[in-house]
Amino acid sequence: MRNYRKLLLFLLIIPLAAILSYYLLILLLGGPAVDNFFELKNHDEGTHEVSVEILNSHNESVFKESYKLRPDESVSITKPFNLRNSFKSKEYIFKIILDNGIAEEKISIYLNRWSTATMDIYWANETPIMIREVMV
Repeated sequence: MRNYRKLLLFLLIIPLAAILSYYLLILLLGGPAVDNFFELKNHDEGTHEVSVEILNSHNESVFKESYKLRPDESVSITKPFNLRNSFKSKEYIFKIILDNGIAEEKISIYLNRWSTATMDIYWANETPIMIREVMV
């Protein structure tokens, strides 16, 4: 009877060790998670009011906030726990409204623990809002 228990215990330890080794290898090769969910920066010489709404893949709002950014001011938000500790990429829809609707941008971005979204305001550009994904 003891041999069966030892065998069962051994058979449980092998898969657990394999799973833990896999995730440890990913962490060692990929490095730690990036803290920022997104970073918003005003590169313009004027002050702008920017509304940020983030929707998940089910079209549910996960974040909604408005900011008044002065020249060269930036704001960043930390990643949610489930994204920071996940090894899968997740789809988010970023909707940015500049100065109460003067300019609007909406884009779908896949983020993972090693990527972040950056949103830059350049009023002088043809497209004043630039949104992109940055991998670290």
